Amino acid sequence: MIDLYLLSVILFFLILGILIYRDRKNIDFKYILFMRRTKKFRNILDKIAKKSILFWKIVGTIAFIVCLFFMAYGTYTMFNVAYLVYKGIITQPALSIALPVPSEQMVVGPGFIGIPFWFWIIVVATILIPHEAFHGIIARAEKIKLKDVGLLLLAIFPGAFVEPDEKQLEKSKLMTKLRIFSAGSFINIVIGLLVIFLVQSLIWAPNVNGILITSVNETSPAGELGLKSGMILESIDGKEMKMGFNDYSFLVLMIPKSNTEDITIFMSHLILAKRLEAYKPGDVVKLKIDGKYYDLKLGEHPKIENFPYIGIGSKVNTKNVSLFLILFPLLGMIASLNILVGIFNILPLYPLDGGLIVKAISERYFKKKSNQITMAITFVLLFVIIYAFFGAFIRF
Repeated sequence: MIDLYLLSVILFFLILGILIYRDRKNIDFKYILFMRRTKKFRNILDKIAKKSILFWKIVGTIAFIVCLFFMAYGTYTMFNVAYLVYKGIITQPALSIALPVPSEQMVVGPGFIGIPFWFWIIVVATILIPHEAFHGIIARAEKIKLKDVGLLLLAIFPGAFVEPDEKQLEKSKLMTKLRIFSAGSFINIVIGLLVIFLVQSLIWAPNVNGILITSVNETSPAGELGLKSGMILESIDGKEMKMGFNDYSFLVLMIPKSNTEDITIFMSHLILAKRLEAYKPGDVVKLKIDGKYYDLKLGEHPKIENFPYIGIGSKVNTKNVSLFLILFPLLGMIASLNILVGIFNILPLYPLDGGLIVKAISERYFKKKSNQITMAITFVLLFVIIYAFFGAFIRF
């Protein structure tokens, strides 16, 4: 039987190949890199920047301050993760590479997250296009010329590029450089946080209410209490059975399959475990189920020693299950990957944006040793990142 999803991916590359061939006179080919320059995009960025130069300079300054915080946070996180790997607390690669797979289901493995191709295309577009566009807007607000602007394709990785005039940028003031270098990561983080806020406020909360009981072990505390399938568990000791979209956004990247049942079941198990972690077998808890209250004495989990047990099968209670099939996973990936890419890109790794910030500051205050300082920081952090990825297999 034909896999329609795989067929759609093949058709996408066939159509893309035809478009590239027809427009080949305007495309630069360098091995597996295809670059299509466009004056129209550059003119759009120029018009946006000129609407309010002062406004964009203020935004650029805010971007630098925000990125300094995330640079410190990201660097601390990398060292902390590497330490946990060293101590043996983390036994798998602590970092994962996100790549597309020609399947409608996610694939998760050690150090690898396979994202459904069409999700991946959309997510990458939300990351790269705003990132590069914001670099260009701030550059033009700072009166730095843009040599080249356009779209690119690196093998199967689509994106955009904005190239400021290097000589003019090199001669510019320190704050000008810092605003431009911070702009891309800043907008990625803003997009991620904005998606979380809007989804949580508008469509998540009204559609995720409690846990739906799908089965009951008759010999368990739940069975003895008389709980039945179809009931809705609303709270335990007053704590609601809910998860915010912000938590879900990062969780969705670790769910092996992105179908409705996997996500709703996995989420319900996680919520239930979180609510019960402070209790022990034998404790009495007050359950709110379908608006009524029940006192239940927790049993011991049959598979986890000393962990409390209710004895129910469950999934998230939602008014619109279809949202968990496409919309929530897609928006979750857009939010989480924008934030994660933004933080990673602002790490002090040359030639990433964070490394360019370090280089610009060191050139200003330690001109003779600027390159040594920049590369020393880069190599130290690069070693930490590599160890966080491979350290579980080569622990000293």
